Amino acid sequence: MSETARAPRAPRFNRTDLARAALLLVVFGVTLGGLHTILEGAAWWVLSLSLSVVVFATGAIVRAILPRVPIAARVLAPPVAAVALGITIVIRFASDVSLWGFIPTGETFARFATLVRDAGYSITWQNVPANADESISFVLALGVGTLALLGELFAFSLRLPALVGLPLAAIFLVPGMTPEGATDGWFFAGSALAYLALLLAERPKRYVPVLAVGAVAVISGLVVPGWLPSTDITATNSGLGPSVATGVNPMLHLGDDLRENDKHVALTYSTVSDQPEYLRLVEVSDFFSKDWGPSQPFLDTDNRPVDMPRPPGLAVGVNTEKEVTYIHVANLVSPWLPIPYPASSVTGLTGSWQYLPNSLTIASNLTLARGENYTVSSVKIAPSPAQLLAAGTTVPAGLHDYLSLPPDTPRIIATTAARVTAGETSNYQKALAIQQYLRSAPFEYSEVAPVTDDYDGTGVEYVAAFLEQHRGYCIHFASAMAVMARELGIPSRIIVGFQPGHLKNGDDQGRHIFEVTTADLHAWPELYFSGIGWVRFEPTPSRGSVPDYANQSTAGVPPVPVPGTGSGSPSTGDHSGAGPQIDEGPTVARWLTSGESSSLFAIGGVLAALIVVLFIPAMVRAGRRIRRMRGLASGTGTAESAWRELLETAEDVGIGLGPTLTPRGVVARLQRVKGMSGGSAEALERIRAAVEMEGYGRPAADKALGALHGPELAKDLSTVVACLRTSVDEGTRIRAALLPPSLVRRSKRAVARFA
Repeated sequence: MSETARAPRAPRFNRTDLARAALLLVVFGVTLGGLHTILEGAAWWVLSLSLSVVVFATGAIVRAILPRVPIAARVLAPPVAAVALGITIVIRFASDVSLWGFIPTGETFARFATLVRDAGYSITWQNVPANADESISFVLALGVGTLALLGELFAFSLRLPALVGLPLAAIFLVPGMTPEGATDGWFFAGSALAYLALLLAERPKRYVPVLAVGAVAVISGLVVPGWLPSTDITATNSGLGPSVATGVNPMLHLGDDLRENDKHVALTYSTVSDQPEYLRLVEVSDFFSKDWGPSQPFLDTDNRPVDMPRPPGLAVGVNTEKEVTYIHVANLVSPWLPIPYPASSVTGLTGSWQYLPNSLTIASNLTLARGENYTVSSVKIAPSPAQLLAAGTTVPAGLHDYLSLPPDTPRIIATTAARVTAGETSNYQKALAIQQYLRSAPFEYSEVAPVTDDYDGTGVEYVAAFLEQHRGYCIHFASAMAVMARELGIPSRIIVGFQPGHLKNGDDQGRHIFEVTTADLHAWPELYFSGIGWVRFEPTPSRGSVPDYANQSTAGVPPVPVPGTGSGSPSTGDHSGAGPQIDEGPTVARWLTSGESSSLFAIGGVLAALIVVLFIPAMVRAGRRIRRMRGLASGTGTAESAWRELLETAEDVGIGLGPTLTPRGVVARLQRVKGMSGGSAEALERIRAAVEMEGYGRPAADKALGALHGPELAKDLSTVVACLRTSVDEGTRIRAALLPPSLVRRSKRAVARFA
C-alpha cells in the first residue's frame, strides 16, 4: 500500500451542514442577546457565544470525520461536544486547580461548588441589570452550554430542528421570570426570525406554515410583553398574601411601588408602648454610583442579631427609651429585615441573618424576610435640642465615607445649601434649616412630577433637577437633604424602609396592631452628631412624622426662618403624619403616567398586529400570482404555471372545478361563467392550447410553444383572471382576496406534511 493510501483522510465538511450549524449559532446568539435586560456589559454574551461555537463546531467536525457512517456521527457528536464544552469551562474557570490546566481534579469540583454558592449570593444581592461576575458567568456558562448541547442534539442528531425552540424558549423566559427584569420584544422577534430561517433551511419548500408561525411569533414578541404584569409584585399561593418585592435595592423602584394602585400588606407589628415606629431596611451611603443603592455586604456569621452592639456614637447621657416590638412579616421578598433603630437584640428568627455593625441593619445571603415572626428589643433615641446644639460642628474621625460626594456634583446643591443655612452656626441648626426649607413652599409632594419631568431616579444629577423643579416624593427629599448636609460638612446617609403604617382592627395580646403596606415604603435621611450618633430627620412634607427634636413647635428647638418668607412656619401644604397628598400634575402629564395611555398603546398595537395578520394571506397569494406573471412575461415561465394560476383563481372566487376535469373540460366549464365571451373566451382557448402542446406536443413544436410562452400568454392569463373576478359579487371578491381558498387548501396540506 502506498504512502498516499495510508495517509489519514482529511475531514470533509458538508457545506449544507456548516450552513445549518452557522444558522443555529446565529439563532443562539440573537436569543442570548435578549438577556441584556438582566446582565450588564457584553463579556457574558461573548463567553456564551464562544461556548456555543465550541459545541456546534465540535459537532460539525465529528460529522466531517465520519461522512460515510452518518448514524455513528449523529450518536457521537453530542457526547464529544459535551467533552469539548467541559474542557473549555475547566480552562476558563479552574485551569489553576486542574491537571495540565484542563483535566478536572477534586480541587476543580470544589472550585465549581464555591462558584455555584457565590452565584446564589450574587444573584440575591445584585440589582437588575446585574454585573456578570465570575460566579454568575460560571452558572451562565453551565446553562448556556447545556442548552447548546440540546440544540445540537435536536438539530443534527435527532434531525428535529423544530425542537430547537425549547432551549431558545428557556433562554428567552429568564428575563421575564426575574424580579425587576423585562423581556425585549425586538430580540424576541429577531430570535423568532432566525429560528424560522433554521426551519426553512431544513424544509425550504414548506414556507407557508413557517411564515404563518413566524408572523404570529414576531407579533407576539413585540406586543405581548407590554401586557405582561410586573414581576415586582406577584400573586402567590403561600398563604401570606400577594408578595411585596423590595429586592436588594428598594430605592430603584420605590416610586413605582408608591404609584401602584393595589397596595399589598408587607407586615404587621405591635409595640409594648403602643406607639408606632419607623422600620429600617437598608442604609445607602455611597453617592458616587449612577444608581444609588446598597451593594452586597460582607456578612460575618459571628454577627448574630441576638446580641447587637451599642449604636455608634451614642453617649451615655443621651435620653433613650426602651421598646419591644413584635413583628409579623407577610410575603416581603427582601434579603433585608425590617427593624426599628437602634435594635439591641432580635430573637425568633428562623433563617440565617447577620447584622452590619456600622448601620445596625440586618441582612441574609440565604434567607428572605417573608414569613418571619420575631421580637426586637430596641431603644428610642430622644436627644434634647440642647444636646444637639452642643454637638456644634465637630465631626469625629472615621466618618469620611459619609461626607464624600462625586467631583461632578452640580453646583446648585452647594449654593442652595449655603443660601438656606446662611447665618446658622451649628450642624444641628443647619440640619433644621434644610429640613424646614424642603418642607416649605414651593416644594410639593408628588409621585408623578419626577416621571413626567424625567428626573425619577437617584444620583446627584437627579437631586439637582429636584431642587430646580421643587416637586418629588420621599426619595428626592431624603436625597436632597443628605447631599446638602454633606456639602456643609455634616455626615449623612439615606435609609430606606417603612414609615409607621396605620392602626388595624383587633389587637395582639392587648397591644395595638399596626399594618404596613407598600404605600408605607419610605426613604428618610439620618445625620450624624458628635456624642449622639445617627439621628433621623423628616424632610418630606405630608409623609411620616417629624421627630420632637426637629419639630419647630417643640420647646427648645431653635427657630429657623424659611428663605424668602421671613417666617419659621412651614407651608400650608405641610401636614405631619397625614397621608400622601399626590400632586397629579397637568392633565396631559397625568394621562401619560397613568394606565390609560399604556392601555391605549396596547390596544393600538393589537389592532396593528391584527391588521398585519389579516393581510398576510392576501400578500402571500398576490406574491404567487406576481411571480407567475413575471415568469411568463420574461419567457421563463411555463404554460403549466399559467394553468395553475387560472385554476387557483377560479377556486378563490368559488367556481368549482373537479380534479378529474381535463383542460378541455375546464374550458367548457369556464365558458359558462358570466362575462366569459369574446376576447376572454379566446384568451382561455389559447391558454388551453399552450397547456396541451406543452404536455403532449412533439419536440418539433418547441419553437411554436416558446412563442406561446412569451408576453402574449401573460396577457391572456391577465384577461381570463380579470374576467373570473368580475363574474362574482363584491363580497366574494373581498373574501377571495383576504382569505384565498386555494391558499388555505395548500396551507392545510403543507401543515399536514410538516407535522
